[in-house]
Amino acid sequence: MSVRPVDAALEGLQTMRRKPLAVLAWATFSLVMLPILGLFAKIVLGDEGRAALAGRAGSADPREILDLITHLGGVMVILIAVALFLASVLQAAVIRSVVEPNNDRFAYLRLGKEELQLLIVSLITWAAALGVTVIPSGAVVLGASLLSGAAAGWFATLGALAVIGLSLWVAVRLSLLGPHAFSHHHIDIREAWVQTHGQFLRLLGMYVLAIVLAAVVSIIGTTVSSIIGNVLGGGVNAGAGDVVASHPRLILMLLANLLLAPIFLTLQTVILVAAPARAFAQLNQDEIDAGLHG
Repeated sequence: MSVRPVDAALEGLQTMRRKPLAVLAWATFSLVMLPILGLFAKIVLGDEGRAALAGRAGSADPREILDLITHLGGVMVILIAVALFLASVLQAAVIRSVVEPNNDRFAYLRLGKEELQLLIVSLITWAAALGVTVIPSGAVVLGASLLSGAAAGWFATLGALAVIGLSLWVAVRLSLLGPHAFSHHHIDIREAWVQTHGQFLRLLGMYVLAIVLAAVVSIIGTTVSSIIGNVLGGGVNAGAGDVVASHPRLILMLLANLLLAPIFLTLQTVILVAAPARAFAQLNQDEIDAGLHG
């Protein structure tokens, strides 16, 4: 058995087509939980914590995230743990819909062992990301500092490419750890790693296509939000605080955008989580059909 990259990458769209009510339930879950998470963050972080968080808004650099966690201490650890657990609930629902399509009670949403295991998988993934970026990047910076001129530039460039390649390789090789843990009911890094043997290029192609699809969904979401803003805003200046508080059309526009953001975020999650779940199912279809998983 081998991964079929296109089929796996399109699994998220197929899930939306086959299970529209389940996807709607997942979007509702996100719609409810994201504001709750935001309120929780506002309470536990305080003014100083929110300022530090805003300073690194949009950063995907694991080193910056580690610095932020160190700066904010245990409060940030708790906040990240809660966010990851909520994400794990949604991820488990998507994986369950792919691997166990008949187990559709509560729109595949649960609070149990599988969700906790996926939370641990998320932590393992972040630890691996830090390990293959921070340490090698430090070695590259140190090596470049010991050289001079063109040699330093070449060393830094080649070192950066090597770090990117290593990170990409480890990410792909660990990418089936979540579905593997979900299906086997325990976390086995070695076995999940072995599952991807000989499948690197297929999995990489799958992820490239899935990321492109997720980006298209993001563009559609931005476009829809912009259209709604133009229709409801009616030329009102959103930068004026008094207008925001008093103008009904602008309030409706902001409310519509708040409702749309979790929906499109959920659709992106479905695409990016369903792909490796389908890849895992393709590699283990005989065992799944025999009822050995689940």
